[in-house]
Amino acid sequence: MDVSLIITRIIHILAGSFWIGAAIYLAVLLEPRIRSTSVDLERQLLNRTSKLNSVWITSAAVVTMFSGFALVSMTPGRSFSELGDTAWGMMILIGLVMSVTAFFMSGAAGALTAKLRRGLDSGELDGQELAIIRGKLTLLGYLNAMLVIIAVSTMAAARYV
Repeated sequence: MDVSLIITRIIHILAGSFWIGAAIYLAVLLEPRIRSTSVDLERQLLNRTSKLNSVWITSAAVVTMFSGFALVSMTPGRSFSELGDTAWGMMILIGLVMSVTAFFMSGAAGALTAKLRRGLDSGELDGQELAIIRGKLTLLGYLNAMLVIIAVSTMAAARYV
């Protein structure tokens, strides 16, 4: 029994579960509800939650990715040289690309959320500018959720291909 491999796998699964759960929750439940409130309530909610969401989700993503890299190097009979070469390596590579893309997409969404928050606080953005930012955030949220779902699905299936 390899205790360090077990602990690393548990950390990877827990952090990844938080990341995917948060991505889906934000895209499907929270963001649409926030957008359907008044501008004042939207501003208050964003000011209270967006920075905290960003810290927790970014941390979960980083822990997930680094523990994933560790798992590849720690798993007996597996290595980075298999990425793209074997069925397992192809699935892990797809998951890795989706994860990294989702990570950077989350960063873009965070920057847009900060812009929206500043615009709501200052009142400098007109209704059309706010609608454009909200539309981009909605799209990024759904794309991000889909990317992490694909990442988790391909990596979970990798061991069985």
